[in-house]
Amino acid sequence: MVVARTNKLGFVVSFVVVLLLSYCGIALGETERQDSAMGELKLEGDSVVRLILRREGDNQREEFRRPEQITKLPTGKYSVEEIHLDGGYIYDASRSPMRRLVVTSDEPATLKVGGPLKQTITANREGRLLVMNYQLVGIDGEQYTNGSRAEPPTFTVYKGDKKMASGKFEFG
Repeated sequence: MVVARTNKLGFVVSFVVVLLLSYCGIALGETERQDSAMGELKLEGDSVVRLILRREGDNQREEFRRPEQITKLPTGKYSVEEIHLDGGYIYDASRSPMRRLVVTSDEPATLKVGGPLKQTITANREGRLLVMNYQLVGIDGEQYTNGSRAEPPTFTVYKGDKKMASGKFEFG
């Protein structure tokens, strides 16, 4: 009998604590979100399907799937970790220069990412070899890679109307 009363008393105390917290405007697990001011991020560019940012200071990760042109998020300094585009193209900060932005409550921060995309090829001669490098560049100069690597970009070299060579670019 004593055990049953203790369990009921524990339930009542827990229930009262939850009621008091909700009455004071404190939701469990959301206290940090309520205390931080909100700002806006304005995205310029096309085809973004996933955007991952990391807030400096508390290392909070913000992930957006199919982000809107204007997205709300807590104010602070952020670094861009990853950008995923339609077609499986990925910008990964670990392989690229760090991109940073500051979100304030005063005015929207602007981030130019995604399309329109531009394909670039540089060719250099190394002895008897022609070394070609392929890059897929976004609206603000960020470089994207093909995330799947199943189908690398192909090329064909012509001299006039005559096909001289063709092949696929190698990753790396």
